[in-house]
Amino acid sequence: MSKARIIIVEDELSVREGLSNWLSEEYDVSGFDSAEAFLNAINDFEFEDDLPTCLLLDFQMPGMNGVELQANLKLMNIQCPIIFMSGNAQQADIIDAWQGGAVNFILKPFAGPQISSAIEKLFEQSQSLQSTSLAIQPAKTCIDVPISQREAEVLLLLGAGERQSEVAEKLGITLRTVKMHRASLKNKLQLNTLGELTRYCHEHKLSIEKVLQN
Repeated sequence: MSKARIIIVEDELSVREGLSNWLSEEYDVSGFDSAEAFLNAINDFEFEDDLPTCLLLDFQMPGMNGVELQANLKLMNIQCPIIFMSGNAQQADIIDAWQGGAVNFILKPFAGPQISSAIEKLFEQSQSLQSTSLAIQPAKTCIDVPISQREAEVLLLLGAGERQSEVAEKLGITLRTVKMHRASLKNKLQLNTLGELTRYCHEHKLSIEKVLQN
């Protein structure tokens, strides 16, 4: 089973390396020294896969700050839980982060166990939400699903927990094409997160499979 993924965006080298060393035994860790560096590498990550992910984000950095990066990720429709880190954030800053969707805000200096505890709690909550979603019973009546046959194939595979790279391999298409179909599914069905997609696929599996028969 793949490790959960932690992405650290922190301009202070000692903090970034300390977090990486502390977390790397348990998680798949990537580190970046700026928001811009992370955005430049954004295509290296498959945020639509089923790998639990957490972004440890420094609030105040040279160039783009943490809240600005948070806003950019939202514009890119990238759903990733964020734990902010800051040494001197003001109350208004913290409110901005919460309103932007942050799941936690940890003040520096902090200890490794404090970070580990926050991450473990986040992943436990995510797993609980996913289990609740999967417990929902499939709909017994068919509905009209306005997607193409190829989009239906992609939807069923993603809903079954396949990563985008695995979907591309199984269908014999490129990863870029899979991402294109995923974007189309978001627009047509308003499935913005992997949880929403999984739930929709589970509830309407028969209707989706019917598209393949047309």
